[in-house]
Amino acid sequence: MKVLFLCRYYSSHIGGVEKHVTNISRILSHNHQITIITERYDEKLPEYERIAGIEVYRIPGPGKWAVWTWVLRNQKLFNDADIIHAHDVYFWLFPYKLLHPFKKTFITFHGWETRYPIPLKNKIVRKVSELMTNGNICVGDFIAKWYGTRPDLVTYGAA
Repeated sequence: MKVLFLCRYYSSHIGGVEKHVTNISRILSHNHQITIITERYDEKLPEYERIAGIEVYRIPGPGKWAVWTWVLRNQKLFNDADIIHAHDVYFWLFPYKLLHPFKKTFITFHGWETRYPIPLKNKIVRKVSELMTNGNICVGDFIAKWYGTRPDLVTYGAA
């Protein structure tokens, strides 16, 4: 099976989501083909590389327009995937999903954007993301409580 993960940052960036995606990708790569799409947060990083058998594509340029343009230019990666799973960045898929409404997509909501009260815009983006997917995982019960998300699965991480 071909699994495509989307996450804002990936190796060598340090953080909880990065560690989660790295570990789950390594485990799944024993039986599945894993591809990661992430931001190129440092110009020293290559736009493409293989890390431990996992293909990593880094989107050059910041901002949602750069991401959406890159996604639409690289639709073949998305079309070839059996499953697309976003880690907090489902909005990256909005234009693709409009063109391919039946593509299987999933999301993991990892956390909180550090603003309280949580802005209505953030809640709306999460709700739209939830409605556009085939399923979602929330890391912690607080996401359902504070964002109004209805999780298919709740998991717990550590801070």
